Amino acid sequence: MKRFLLILAMALLVQEHLRAQIVLNQAGYPASVIGTDSLRVTTPSSAFPDFTAAANGIWDLDVVTDSVPYHFAFYVPGITGYQFADSNTYYFGLFKYSGKVQSNIITADYNAYSKIIDRIGYSLTFLTMAPLDSFIILPQNSIYSSPLTRIAFPATYNSVWSSAYSSGLAFQLSFSMYGYDHTPGIIRTYTTTKDTVVGWGLMRVKDAGGSPSAYQHVLQVQSITYKTDSFFLGGVPFPAPILTMFSVTQGKKDTVYEQYYYRIGEVTPLAQVAFRDAAFSIPYKATTHFQRLIPDYIAPIEQKNNCRIYPNPASGNTVWVELPSKGFWHYALFDIAGNKVMEGQFENSQLKEEVRLPVTIPQGTYTMKLYSSNTEVAISTQFNICR
Repeated sequence: MKRFLLILAMALLVQEHLRAQIVLNQAGYPASVIGTDSLRVTTPSSAFPDFTAAANGIWDLDVVTDSVPYHFAFYVPGITGYQFADSNTYYFGLFKYSGKVQSNIITADYNAYSKIIDRIGYSLTFLTMAPLDSFIILPQNSIYSSPLTRIAFPATYNSVWSSAYSSGLAFQLSFSMYGYDHTPGIIRTYTTTKDTVVGWGLMRVKDAGGSPSAYQHVLQVQSITYKTDSFFLGGVPFPAPILTMFSVTQGKKDTVYEQYYYRIGEVTPLAQVAFRDAAFSIPYKATTHFQRLIPDYIAPIEQKNNCRIYPNPASGNTVWVELPSKGFWHYALFDIAGNKVMEGQFENSQLKEEVRLPVTIPQGTYTMKLYSSNTEVAISTQFNICR
């Protein structure tokens, strides 16, 4: 009987560990982002699981019908702080344009502070029948009037944060009927967001091959975004015929309801779900990412013995790492509590690389995680330091 109770207690302890609530803070993020990200978007006919807010919940996105994977590039950090640019597609009426959101990770929060927009031009002949009429979105860095807080640290169950800022989209319009010839204009957007961590638990999605991933520790963040758009041309509000042509209304308001499911160290959430209602009960779109930032999700290279660290245990300030292949590798060292204590890169690596350990690292058990930009795989290898 005692043996049964001991086994039951151990099983409950393991189960509690597997469903531990996580906390998001600056220390959990890498100093740089390398390589590519990949995402899947649900198809319009997909059936969705239950996304009800829950403490110690389980959300299974393996059941949805997804698009084929789409790949895009990460951007390395800038000179000041952690700057990450995420490629996105945006729409203005009938027209779309692309932009990269620049973000920064500081002690207080993970925030977005501007949007770098690419130039794109559209002919308006199909609307106006005039061959030279055009709508041109100019290349620009649209800086927010104040940062948008994506995650306020420390973020955990019941955390709340909000943001309010304005931004602009500069363009030129040629419309011969009204005498516009590359006339400058701007779309001014006023945005307010409110975010609340409403749940925590485990989530799984489909991996690159379409198979179910392992369950991941996530925080469930509910986000409400209120937007108001104002349109100006030549320094004055859009004339009514131009508003009609672009299918917009002056002072246009929109409200967006979304849920984000974040893992530790994630600049884009594992899953982003859009809803049609304020009750967050009618989902209509889900976007899932499978990226290299957190190796739990990415398929490992066969077994751990493809990567070896020696001497193990290490008594000095140097260890050697045997890699499974040459190329570019990024590594991070974590202590037994999951805190990152150091990181670095192997550029143009050989199969064996030296890592210098700071003398301030105390003895204990550590995990080295390796990320390959060539094959989008990760390895975790444990070793000990004995002083």
